[in-house]
Amino acid sequence: MVQKTMSSRDQILGKIEPLEPVQYPGAFTKASEGFDFMASLAVVGARVVSPSELEELFPGRRRFDKTMDGLSLADVEVLEIDGEFGVAENGAIWLTEEAMPHRVAPFICQHLVINVTEIVPTMHAAYARLGGVKSGFGLFLAGPSKTADIEQSLVVGAHGARSLTIVIRS
Repeated sequence: MVQKTMSSRDQILGKIEPLEPVQYPGAFTKASEGFDFMASLAVVGARVVSPSELEELFPGRRRFDKTMDGLSLADVEVLEIDGEFGVAENGAIWLTEEAMPHRVAPFICQHLVINVTEIVPTMHAAYARLGGVKSGFGLFLAGPSKTADIEQSLVVGAHGARSLTIVIRS
């Protein structure tokens, strides 16, 4: 009788002990609603200003029409767009392509200004607010672009806007 030898893979997998089943904790409907949107924005490196302060910061800003050519936005210094809503838990803002001149717009400009009129407390509330897909493109954006290397050198604006300014409008 020929004895089958186990492959290395089968030997390794054979040594794994099964995990004990974990009870599902249930829906997260009671997540904390005490988040501070402005504090969360500060953590991600964004600033919140009033409409009058915005005018002082970026007096020459303008809105751009819809365009299919993202390269035409390459020299945009300040871009102002409307976010659908903000998330207090993490300072993220939901953006859709309907509010942008082009999908690349929030990443190609130097300074991004987003107007927000609604704030939800948590990401759970944000996804509930989204419901079904309404847009071909959407994203949660939190703060200006940031990246760091292994030596912990932080670079702001390497892959997107150098600054994010939020205006909470009523």
